[in-house]
Amino acid sequence: MAWHILSCVILSVFLAGTYCQDSTVREPPSADVAKEIGICRYCQCKDGIVDCYDRNITTFFSKDMWADLTEFKPTHADLSENDFTNVSIIAELPIEVLNLSHSRIEFIENASFKDLRSLRVLDLSHNKLTSAKLSPHAFEGRYSPEKYEPLPAMRVLSLAYNELHSLNQDLFEHLPELTDLDLSGNPLTTLDHVTVIAISSLPMLKVLRMRSCQLPDIPEKFLHTPRYLERLDLSDNQLTAVPQELEETKNLLYLNLNQNPIRRIDASDEDYPGFPRLRKLQELHMCNMPELRSIGAGALGGLQALSALHMSFNPKLSSIHPKALARPDDIGENYDWPPVTELYLQSNNLSEIDSRLVSRWDLVRAVDVSDNPYLCDCSTQWMVDILVPVVEKAGSNSTKLVCQEPVEMRGYTMKHLHDIHRTMRCVDKYGHRPERDGAILMGTLIGVLLSVPIMLSLMLLWRRGYFSCIGLSGPVDVSRAFYKRAPAEDFLS
Repeated sequence: MAWHILSCVILSVFLAGTYCQDSTVREPPSADVAKEIGICRYCQCKDGIVDCYDRNITTFFSKDMWADLTEFKPTHADLSENDFTNVSIIAELPIEVLNLSHSRIEFIENASFKDLRSLRVLDLSHNKLTSAKLSPHAFEGRYSPEKYEPLPAMRVLSLAYNELHSLNQDLFEHLPELTDLDLSGNPLTTLDHVTVIAISSLPMLKVLRMRSCQLPDIPEKFLHTPRYLERLDLSDNQLTAVPQELEETKNLLYLNLNQNPIRRIDASDEDYPGFPRLRKLQELHMCNMPELRSIGAGALGGLQALSALHMSFNPKLSSIHPKALARPDDIGENYDWPPVTELYLQSNNLSEIDSRLVSRWDLVRAVDVSDNPYLCDCSTQWMVDILVPVVEKAGSNSTKLVCQEPVEMRGYTMKHLHDIHRTMRCVDKYGHRPERDGAILMGTLIGVLLSVPIMLSLMLLWRRGYFSCIGLSGPVDVSRAFYKRAPAEDFLS
């Protein structure tokens, strides 16, 4: 009996010790617990990232489901490529980047992001948002006794490729610190008064993207308020001339005008004016422009800090004036050029590049002027002697600088001509080409040789009267017309 009691006591002590040991070894609940609850049952939650990309989600997660992630402390959430149409309020979380793109969103509930105090980047691109349904209240912050607070950390907002024809003038009133706005791909067509007010209400804006918005022009004062604007993308619109309103952008560093139907740029042409003075612009893109034909003198002279010029894949661009980048100095006697160090002119229709286009070719560190139909004569000798080494030094392929004319030079590369120290001939002062003159002379000689037997044959046929059927009498018929038989009575008398 005593042994039985002792055994029970020992067993009790052992079990108690085991329980105590388990309670001391067990760790507190970790963040990984979130993987088994709430949103993480549908998405992958790891390293502070909630990855719900392309999970066939048709209903936006509730606030309670978001709240289950509190211990997980996510900083990034990706809900792109899903099928929900409405966005509702998200619980308080330290999310910094929220991707809701490609998700068929049509409506955003008021103050949906008010508790995301750390939210810096919000991507709403490629959805179904319309001007009527996108309300300023969607971006409200927390409510204070006086007003709704702004979203304090928001810096980047993408509304690209939605169905916005216009913007509510108060759309960004809760985003005063926004620095990067993307409106690309929206059918704005024209920037109406309320849209101008909406964008002008962003005093800290540094990056504005308005690609493919069907814009024919830029209205006055549109760029007056965002004084800190550094990057502007107006590519793939319907601009037919360089917008003179760009002069309002005092701090612009980057400008993209690709794929606009601008025909030419000329400082002396009111219809196609040159660039206004942009003292700080460093990089300009004017590529894939189907109508661009020529760049006149001083057309880019206002870009006095330009260092990178991208002007490629313009199939009709055949002329760039030697002083296209030059501007008269303060006295007006000399010219100044911008410090271009990157030059891209490939795949245009240029027959030559003038040596005066850039002031210091030895400072150019990146250059591509390939795939143009070059004329190889004495006017482009400098390209063989100087430009080819510059291209080689920049790491580009100089074998793509190929001669198109004259005929005897066609197919030669400028690198080959450089390697063999070839000196190219000049056309004469009238611009005549010997090879063309030879072709004309040969054609004339052949024409003469062929015309002589043809004319002799025609004359022979005419003499024999073969053309009488069309009213051309031969010499035999003519002589008969002058001879007339005398009447019989004349002989009798």
